[in-house]
Amino acid sequence: MKKQADVTSSTMAWTIVVLIFLMNLVNYIDRVVISFAIEPIRRDFGIDNAQFGLAMTLFAAGAIVVNLISGILLDRFGVKIVWLIGLAIWTAAMFMLGMVEYWWLFLVFRIILGLGEGVNFPAMNRAISDWVPPHHSSKVAAVCLIGVPGAFLLGGPLFGFLIESAGWRDTFMILSGASLALLVALFFLYRNPGKNRDDGKQDMTGWWKLLKNPTLLATSWSFFAFGAILYFGLTWIPGYFEQTFNLKLSEIGWFTTLPWGLAIILMQLVAWWSDALHRRTGNTRSSRVYFIIAFQLLAAACFVPLIFVETATWAIAWLTLGIGCSMAPNAPYYSILTDLFGSRSGAATGVMVTFFSASGFLLPVTIGLLTEQNGNFDSAFLLIAAIVGSGSLGMLLFARQQSDPSTA
Repeated sequence: MKKQADVTSSTMAWTIVVLIFLMNLVNYIDRVVISFAIEPIRRDFGIDNAQFGLAMTLFAAGAIVVNLISGILLDRFGVKIVWLIGLAIWTAAMFMLGMVEYWWLFLVFRIILGLGEGVNFPAMNRAISDWVPPHHSSKVAAVCLIGVPGAFLLGGPLFGFLIESAGWRDTFMILSGASLALLVALFFLYRNPGKNRDDGKQDMTGWWKLLKNPTLLATSWSFFAFGAILYFGLTWIPGYFEQTFNLKLSEIGWFTTLPWGLAIILMQLVAWWSDALHRRTGNTRSSRVYFIIAFQLLAAACFVPLIFVETATWAIAWLTLGIGCSMAPNAPYYSILTDLFGSRSGAATGVMVTFFSASGFLLPVTIGLLTEQNGNFDSAFLLIAAIVGSGSLGMLLFARQQSDPSTA
């Protein structure tokens, strides 16, 4: 019976890897489309940078509303039903974004899209917590998260060309169809673990204690800072090169694959190293937290030289290093929560991802306003470096080996 259970767990773990990888890929290809469609969308709706930043901000606002709520519901009702609902909302909203003719309706459906997407990462980490042993959690999360940089590695060249030839509206509709196919696959392939697994029903009371846990709050603020870099990469890289170096979309598509390629490599290396240390020591601080501190400090340092670069070649070099270093410890963020919070990993992830969504809520529109006011991205780069540096300092001071027993 034990051997059969191990085979079942292994099969479901691989199912999780494939499903989550594809979902992250499709979800983040949306970011590729909208970031590469900055100029076409601005022309179609007659908007400026600040108004475009508002579209990204409202998407994050929708995600903020459901991040924590979905985490609690995932612990209470299980992954499958909550994830299916979120994916159905995302699919419908993506289709409608390709249909609308009015800017205010576009903004409404960006909010709804955020509501659907806000379930994704809490569901991912709860599924990993349910089916994957802790000493493999970073490796599994890292493979699942390849979909994030992978969307830009594949999507940059593809959608740089497709948006110019077919238009951004048709591209949104194609993504909606891909999401619908994943919804069907999730319904038939995924199942919740048996009752012998951690049961989140007991955690509906007292979940708010998570909000007072210093390790969770420090990790969440650092994840906010991680989001500052990621959302810049997701939202503004094409616009930055268009507006600063007068490059065309077709040129930018290939030019910006480097950061995401490096991110994929570093994410896997750091995840394997992190799990190896955790398997040997059982210490979350040395095997997870220190990786985050080191790589986020390196990432912050890479954004300062961008203020002084004069060529697109140097700009992409520093952006490649900055984004690659920032994304390198992506999986250990999630592993901290599965290590320390057990059957409340869904709610804990909901808290952390709420901070990430808050970054997406604040940073795109802030960068839009700064670029409109100053005529360049220099102040935006300084802001990003400062935020990321503060996240590393918070992890150093407050992220500990053990969680509060009342929240574990």
